[in-house]
Amino acid sequence: MTPQYIYDSNGIPIGVFIPINDWNRITERYSEIEDAPEWEKQLIDHRLEFIEKHPGQLIPIEDFISTF
Repeated sequence: MTPQYIYDSNGIPIGVFIPINDWNRITERYSEIEDAPEWEKQLIDHRLEFIEKHPGQLIPIEDFISTF
């Protein structure tokens, strides 16, 4: 897969472009991806909005796991 990252004017990543052939392979393999319930889509949107507003509160998963 060859995703392309989209950045805002401050250099912060705000999106990912996935070539259509790659997307088609993903949706063929994981057909349920298109059938996500509306509440789940809204939850993801809410989390992405939070991340955009508070990028400093994120830590890499490896750092989080190493605290246990």
